[in-house]
Amino acid sequence: MRKLNQRGSFLVFLTLGFALLGTFIGFAVDFGRAYLEKARVSRLIDGAALAAAKVLKGQVAFESAATRAACDSMLMNGAQVAWTGGNTCSTTTGAPVTATISFFNMPVAGGPDLRAVRIVGTEPVPTTFLRFLGWMAPGDYSTIMVRAQAEAGPERPIDLMLVLDRSGSMTATDGAGTERIASLKTAVNGFLGLSNLFSANDRIGMTSFGWRGCGNAGTESTLTTCVPDAALDFATSSYLSTLQGKVTALQAANGTNTMEALRTARPPLATAFTDPARATTRKAVLLVTDGQPTFMRRDSDSECQRNPFGGGLLPSPGDVAGAGVGGCIHGVPSWTNGSPQQFMRRKEFSNLSAAGRVPGGSVNNAALYRDAIRCTRSITGCVTNGAMHEANQIRNCGYGNSACSAGGQHDVVFFAIAIGQPNPNEPQGSMDTNAKCMLARMANATDIVNVATGVIETMTTVCGSVFTTTVDGDTHADLLQAWPCGTGPCIDATQEKGKVFIIDDSGNVAQQLTAVFNEIAAILKLRLVL
Repeated sequence: MRKLNQRGSFLVFLTLGFALLGTFIGFAVDFGRAYLEKARVSRLIDGAALAAAKVLKGQVAFESAATRAACDSMLMNGAQVAWTGGNTCSTTTGAPVTATISFFNMPVAGGPDLRAVRIVGTEPVPTTFLRFLGWMAPGDYSTIMVRAQAEAGPERPIDLMLVLDRSGSMTATDGAGTERIASLKTAVNGFLGLSNLFSANDRIGMTSFGWRGCGNAGTESTLTTCVPDAALDFATSSYLSTLQGKVTALQAANGTNTMEALRTARPPLATAFTDPARATTRKAVLLVTDGQPTFMRRDSDSECQRNPFGGGLLPSPGDVAGAGVGGCIHGVPSWTNGSPQQFMRRKEFSNLSAAGRVPGGSVNNAALYRDAIRCTRSITGCVTNGAMHEANQIRNCGYGNSACSAGGQHDVVFFAIAIGQPNPNEPQGSMDTNAKCMLARMANATDIVNVATGVIETMTTVCGSVFTTTVDGDTHADLLQAWPCGTGPCIDATQEKGKVFIIDDSGNVAQQLTAVFNEIAAILKLRLVL
């Protein structure tokens, strides 16, 4: 009897063992099926989130279209779902997948919040073995609910205006024997050819400047109002190729009208703020120049014939007939006789007899020259808008745009790339301390980077030293007046900070420019996808 009892006990344990083994195998089969189904649902939801984010464009106005795009994506990827109204996609036939779509604000550095999408997908997966657990414990074990979630923020498209210097000093050669203008063309065209940077939803425009800031150098003397070489347009491969052709065609000549070039670049960016489809784009200006501005645009020829500082009538010409008060074309100083230089050539201010030549004025007038060159930079007391003023208007996305009023968006980043070496007595084609300070204030830049050496100067240091320098008799105190953020070197905290890069033309300018463009490309490429 004892042996029979032992045999019976063994059979009981064996039966229980097989039951437990079968249960574990059943669990493995059911949970394995659920795991595979969750992976499928996750892929569907990931694809749907990316599709929705692309259509959403970061804006509330496109939420309905984004919802439809999410449902369509799931359908094209094999899930028989349909938009059922509201923010839900539900199965029509096949596996009962349900996707619930919601939207939320995603903070973005340097701009307004972007609207992002969150999709939660669920599916009840039927079980085979787990349902028998109901024999041992109360409950419904006929299905396992799988869940997947994905969040995606849209790529942040770019609205970028290139502002390129084609003044006469751009014909100077660098340490490699190449003209600055040629190096500029090489670097810019390489930048436009970065296939990993621009998408078809980005827009790029360009304006160039010499004695005027008009895009078309061949007809600029006949234009009352300047227009860009190329207005903002979508960065398709054909458009980028066209833009590269315009860059290649640039010819260097005459003076440096940075002020009018920035004024020309401003309207396209301003309109982007009121375009619902471009409201959240990253807006940027990329200025490349090789010196301080030496020309300005006045609102009329009669204003052009007056001292920009204070408004007094300019003196009679001191050297060539027709050069004085009559030497204005559409508000820009010029000469009817081509003999004198068409720009202000700096001489020591302390030496009145060697004062710089001033378009529209006399040749030996240091005071007039100082007034003119200061007003091209733009300071308090000028009856014109200089380069710093126009840059500030861009950073405030001005041009009378209601979206950019006080307290509104300040979402334009300003990059300045400057080519040259210090030459205090020559503003055109020189990167002296004065020029670096002016560019830092134009860009609202904390740092000024010397590309060749890697040395980084601060605006405070550079502009502070400007205030004390007397190398050419001009202390440049105008650069420290309240513009636009207060007295002295300052950063406007309400505006986006830019960056200044100094290219040393004693080396290879094309190589240095390419390195800077690659860095800027990396900054602009900051596209937030969760």
